[in-house]
Amino acid sequence: MSIKNVKTKNISWLKLKNTTTTQETEKLFEDSIETRGFIRNMQAVLGQFPAVLLAQDALSRALTVEYEGGLNGKERELIALVVSVQNRCRPCVWGHAAKLRQITGDALWVGGIEVNYRDAELSPRERAIADYVQKLTQAPETVEERDLAPLRASGVTEQEIIEVVAIAAYFNFSNRINSGLGVQPNPEPFLSFR
Repeated sequence: MSIKNVKTKNISWLKLKNTTTTQETEKLFEDSIETRGFIRNMQAVLGQFPAVLLAQDALSRALTVEYEGGLNGKERELIALVVSVQNRCRPCVWGHAAKLRQITGDALWVGGIEVNYRDAELSPRERAIADYVQKLTQAPETVEERDLAPLRASGVTEQEIIEVVAIAAYFNFSNRINSGLGVQPNPEPFLSFR
């Protein structure tokens, strides 16, 4: 399979020419099509800046891969969704809600988080994580050492606290790219796993 040009028309506020791929970006786009069935619009836009696209993808993969002793997939996607809802980033809300629906099989529960995670039925650990990333996203200048206490009390380890913060920081970055460039959401995630 060879992707000559990635379509960039009407996927953001930018007036971009189609992205001519490099060997590395072509592989990334092919992997996206194989995994998701489509190229995410943010990827297509960042294809204009291959070094950033490849760095963003590497960081995304590093933060979303589960490993023994770390956060589980549901917790990782909960962080992504809470951050993205707070930032009102449609592409990320749609994408992470879909992934969380896939993981949990519970579209109603995920829909509740999309509206207001505070009203959702969360475990004490999930609530502590969601509250922390909400504060970190909404008012990072107010975060203090004592804000870690609820995480620790709910069983989040020191290593997992690093993960919580790194995942929240990454999705704030991703949200800012989408919001700053007016990246439109792909429709496929919105329609999936309902």
